[in-house]
Amino acid sequence: MYLSSQGDRQMNESLATIRKLIDECSDEHRNALKLYLRNIAPHPLEREWGIDADTILSAISRSSDLTKRGVRGIIAEAIFVNEVVPTVESIGWHSVNLVGDYPYDAMLEKGVLSARIQVKLQRLEKGVPKLYHPKHYEKGTLFVVEVQKTRTGEKTTETATVNTRPYSFGDFDILAVNMHPSSGNWRNFRYTVASWLLPRPANKSLVEILQPVAAIPNESWTDDLGTCLSWYEGAKQIRVLAELLHLKKTPGKAQKKPARQKKLKWTES
Repeated sequence: MYLSSQGDRQMNESLATIRKLIDECSDEHRNALKLYLRNIAPHPLEREWGIDADTILSAISRSSDLTKRGVRGIIAEAIFVNEVVPTVESIGWHSVNLVGDYPYDAMLEKGVLSARIQVKLQRLEKGVPKLYHPKHYEKGTLFVVEVQKTRTGEKTTETATVNTRPYSFGDFDILAVNMHPSSGNWRNFRYTVASWLLPRPANKSLVEILQPVAAIPNESWTDDLGTCLSWYEGAKQIRVLAELLHLKKTPGKAQKKPARQKKLKWTES
């Protein structure tokens, strides 16, 4: 124990010395040091692609908005899988390794029960978080998540050609929405049960594309995955918007004028 503590102390002292030396380096020397460290400890993707991380990031930086949106989406997915999923292991859930293409990004199991989780990023519009019907709800109370597959495509059957972008109810069990666009925090999520989502008016078996997301956790959106899993286990049936319809604008703001009543005309009998 003593040797271990002494070794830790010496390592901390060495790291402090290294940090001080780096702080005193010029930008040129720091760049040279960065290249040296990258060569001795490259990321697996750098080895696989045969290119350095700076070039990869530069390519993303100059790419289209659609490409950047896709990259941000997989960042949200990686944070969910690597940092959020381990937090529910203490309540009996464990991750299942997925191989193949599925309409969900993660799968958890607890005994005989399984939960398929789709991860989405909060929707941006013109570079800012999109609000859900701002004329009807208090600004900043409801945001939007776009729930459809990113890849376009069609599947032809014997009787019709079917659009493969929509999600059907039953494709996944829980929706996880990364709230980085509005919070600036990649670890900020909202969770709800998939069966609570709004259906498309023309086809109730399909999930509506633009769904309302509560800025503040409530009875249908939570910021805790464990809580959402307990909702899912309980099999309670509600709709996301059912708990949000009462979020009316605060009094004092301009209200729609009531319709004028028509004057009744009296006739002599």
